[in-house]
Amino acid sequence: MDLPQFFESLDYIKLSILFVTSFMANLLAAVSGGGAGFIQFPVLIILGLPFATALGTHKAAVVFLGLGSLAKKHSRYSLDKTICLILLLAGCPGAALGSLIIVEVPVRIAELTLGILTIMLAGYTFFKKSYGENAIENISTKRKIFGTLLIFLLGLFSGSFSSGTGFFATFVLTTVLGLKLKDAISYSIIFVAAVWNAIGAVTLGAVTSIQWSWLPVMVIATSTGAYIGTSLLNKIKVSTVRAIIMISAVISGVLLISRAL
Repeated sequence: MDLPQFFESLDYIKLSILFVTSFMANLLAAVSGGGAGFIQFPVLIILGLPFATALGTHKAAVVFLGLGSLAKKHSRYSLDKTICLILLLAGCPGAALGSLIIVEVPVRIAELTLGILTIMLAGYTFFKKSYGENAIENISTKRKIFGTLLIFLLGLFSGSFSSGTGFFATFVLTTVLGLKLKDAISYSIIFVAAVWNAIGAVTLGAVTSIQWSWLPVMVIATSTGAYIGTSLLNKIKVSTVRAIIMISAVISGVLLISRAL
């Protein structure tokens, strides 16, 4: 095999790696509410993309995590208008702003902090056995305002970093805004993965490049993984979902901390 043929075959190897990792990452994310970027984004870096290009490519692909998940939802599934407005009106500006100021963010400090918080989230999930079992009724106005502020900050993080915000969006939607865990995961996948990442991808695409030749494979893998993952989410118990979140959060937190050190 001569050198051009070798590099041509290497591209197929890269695409195969992308398909497998994107499929698994988004299947798990659809069940746990986040974490796809902890697998998918580093793979893009390892395969040779610059940081900004990898981030934009990842965000463009992860949009289809939300779309694949939404495609699996039953037709009777309805969304709460107040929650939708909070996620759109607070989260979207944060995502756009976060994408623009990414170069100003002290990445290592932020990743270390996010890693520690993610592991703390795993601990909360482990010790709080009732986490996400029941919805909280009659959420106060102050609580909604506080939740809106947190969603804006999460949108900011979503625009600036590859992963982690899905877990925390699910947490805020459950503990502050009162949703059941499975419902919170659905909102997180639809809005954080699809809408916020679409804004981030468009914003980053305007100031940097996206690896368009890799997107078709990633889109197929992402949407398929999300569809199957959402199917599993509809069938498994809340306690099993909590266990998956805990394991995913611990692994994600350790990876973030190790990357920051």
